[in-house]
Amino acid sequence: MHKPLNKEPYFYGNQKHISFLNATMNAIRVAKIPLYSSKFSRKDYNQHQLVALLIFKEYLDIRYRDFTELVEVMDTIQKCLGITRIPHFTTLCKFSSRISSKILDNIHKQVSTFFYRHSGRISTIAVDSTGFPIEYFSYYYSMRTEKTRRDYIKISLAIDTKKQTIIGSKITKSRQHDTRHAKTLLRNTLKKAECYVLDRGYDSEQIHSQIRTELKANSIIPIRDWSADYVKGEFRKDMANNFDKKRYGQRNKVETVFSVIKRRFGDRIKGRLFRNQVKELKLRCIVYSIDRFLKKQRIFLVE
Repeated sequence: MHKPLNKEPYFYGNQKHISFLNATMNAIRVAKIPLYSSKFSRKDYNQHQLVALLIFKEYLDIRYRDFTELVEVMDTIQKCLGITRIPHFTTLCKFSSRISSKILDNIHKQVSTFFYRHSGRISTIAVDSTGFPIEYFSYYYSMRTEKTRRDYIKISLAIDTKKQTIIGSKITKSRQHDTRHAKTLLRNTLKKAECYVLDRGYDSEQIHSQIRTELKANSIIPIRDWSADYVKGEFRKDMANNFDKKRYGQRNKVETVFSVIKRRFGDRIKGRLFRNQVKELKLRCIVYSIDRFLKKQRIFLVE
């Protein structure tokens, strides 16, 4: 059970960086991340400090070299992190490649739990996917060398439409159809909902069945072809006859979340290896969630 530690406004001047870092460090401590990955570590910096720096870098949306040069002249930031000197940018690069994705998942999970004080169901969850282009990808170079290259990374998000917070995600490296990984995403969300809204790309009797029989919730997914004379499937027939257009409008909230992430924290992926691209997107989701939490709740929580 979480209890409030202190209350502090999320200032939109110089103090917003301090507020963001305080919330980040609290989330890392609550997630119980080990201070060091090995007993043989040099212990120049601990994992809490390095993870916080990675998250802060994504928040500022700048490159490693520029980030270390900026933080080096920010004494207040160094004091907040408990460090006397800034790690070399290559140290952060190597750490970002070495850190486990599970640690980032755990931190994001803890940040998401800060939004909720009850264990019951929420009202509505919206699910959708989008693509993040890879920065180093060149279409014309690919055509000239006749080599096929991935042009974007696909991420699917489950959003609480009331709080507009991320409670589930799935990242893929290929152009998979939405329905292929929807089952895993719906099953592993942090919270369950009374209603799930998805766009017509998820129109499937199996998706309806999972939501209504396994999750015990209502599903609103528009039929792909409203002019069809025959609709196959019990749940799809029910959808064709009892489509709640007003509640389906809540699905737009997931588009809002995608828009905020891309506009504020970057719409392109800089990593070259897929595992680093995945971690980059997970860091971006953490940054969005912390920023959203501070703006909406304006309170820091710890165990």
